[in-house]
Amino acid sequence: MNRVGETLRIFLAVTLPYFRSEERLRARLLLAAVAGAELGLVYVAVAVTQWNARFFNALEAKNWQAFQDELIVFCFIAMGAILAGMAQYYFGQTLQIRWRRWLTENYVSNWMAEGRHYKVRFIDTSIDNIHLRIASDVYLFIQRTLELGTGMLGSIVALLSFSYILWGLSATTPLPIFGVNLAFPGYLIVAALVYAAIGTLVAHWIGWRLIGFNFNQQRYESDFRFAIVRAADHSEPVALMRGEPVERAELGRRFANLVRNWTALVARQTKLTAFTAGYGHVSTLVPTLIVSPAYLTGAIPLGTLVASALAFQRVEAGFAFCISAYAKLAEWKAIMDRLYQMENAMSAVDARDVRAEGTIVVAQGQGPDLEVADLAVRLPSGAAIAQLPSLSVKPGERMLITGPSGAGKSSLFRALIGLWPPGEGRVTLPRDADVLVLPQRPYFPLGTLRQAIAYPTLGSKVTDEDVRDALTAVGLGHLGQRLDEDADWSVMLSGGEQQRVAFARALLRKPAVLLFDEPVSTLDDAAGRELYRTLLERLPQTIILSIDRRGVLRDFHGRTIEMAVVAPPPPRHHAGLAPVPA
Repeated sequence: MNRVGETLRIFLAVTLPYFRSEERLRARLLLAAVAGAELGLVYVAVAVTQWNARFFNALEAKNWQAFQDELIVFCFIAMGAILAGMAQYYFGQTLQIRWRRWLTENYVSNWMAEGRHYKVRFIDTSIDNIHLRIASDVYLFIQRTLELGTGMLGSIVALLSFSYILWGLSATTPLPIFGVNLAFPGYLIVAALVYAAIGTLVAHWIGWRLIGFNFNQQRYESDFRFAIVRAADHSEPVALMRGEPVERAELGRRFANLVRNWTALVARQTKLTAFTAGYGHVSTLVPTLIVSPAYLTGAIPLGTLVASALAFQRVEAGFAFCISAYAKLAEWKAIMDRLYQMENAMSAVDARDVRAEGTIVVAQGQGPDLEVADLAVRLPSGAAIAQLPSLSVKPGERMLITGPSGAGKSSLFRALIGLWPPGEGRVTLPRDADVLVLPQRPYFPLGTLRQAIAYPTLGSKVTDEDVRDALTAVGLGHLGQRLDEDADWSVMLSGGEQQRVAFARALLRKPAVLLFDEPVSTLDDAAGRELYRTLLERLPQTIILSIDRRGVLRDFHGRTIEMAVVAPPPPRHHAGLAPVPA
């Protein structure tokens, strides 16, 4: 029972936000329309059952006029079924489209903001492939929810409607066995209930493991898709280094996990399918066998026999809904758990950001200076990787950060903008400051060259004149006529050109604080210094902190921070035991 309650709680947590959102009126109306169409289909099913009783009675009585009348009635029933089916499909698909759009936009805006997509890798390492959860799991969850929801609603309404019919048939249909009438009020309903209960218990015993298999299958599918896309995105270094054997081995390992779990899932699903198929076929015969003695003794006409069998099947199907939908229920539960796990991970990131203890506090001050106090950058394990006791930088000042690999220079940049929360200390940014971080390896979004140059600003927010001016200033003026060309610019541009693009982005953005990681690492010394001089001339009031291990840009900075590798803490020893000498 606790598991059912927990599943319901998770379902409401994932589902209710849309129906309480700004689209709630339209969403609720669409949901009501879907439910109404499903009720219409149930009404058609009831009408068909009653029609069968009249139709077969007319056949048995050889009543030609009643036979003709029932054919006309059937045409109206068929038209009702067509209209109800069309309405259910149209309103259901419209609800899926709108719900998926809202939920996807909500997840993307939450994930792709405040660095959560990056921070979550440190806060909760159990979360895998969030991007694929948003891309595929959202759609599957909505699809399965509506499919199972309408199926359950239809089963409940059909159960109530056909139970009423079956109760009436039980009163008029005897159960003669060995000359004794064993009928009792509602005996057909009891028989359907017992038959469905036995089937449900057996189906659950066979298929409960499908939930775990489906959860893992979604995970392994995502892992394989991620790996194969990553290999394609990095095809150049793989080809240059002849790394195909390593990539094949990793893809093979991930695909082997997928196939192994898939095989186990198929084996379990096969057993469930075999049972449900047999159960379904037997279900068409059981009600006829129960009622046939009354028909064979002449106690009831053929129409009553047919109606009783149809009503029994619908009541039994209502009780045994979980049998026919068990595989989909298992898949739905696994997908819902993945979405809820993702939501919890985003909440954990925000909770970590606001917790003072063990977290670097980054806030905006009242003045124009960048200040740091008692900063210690740590790994999630607690080990220190960078330390900066104090720092105060005024507008227009330039500071160089140097040190060996592993000294935590890049991690320091992440900490200064709040992207690396583990640690302690306080960072105070200038009031209303625009902070721009340019990593050592520039990132190029999909789209036009204009967007690639303007990034992280939207391409529509910059003018052609400003973009061309920035390109000319960094020595890429020849690209000025290709601003609207759509290409993979991370491949089209050389390493040196990509680094020049980073300078162009800084010139376009004109930030108050610029954190530049190895800005001239791929350029020769003379070109790097000339490019950096242009940056300083055009951004005279910008606070600039640059990482430069080679020292090429040392002369352009008024102050230098020499960072060193933080020594690990000494190992702990048990009381009374002397440390083992190295």
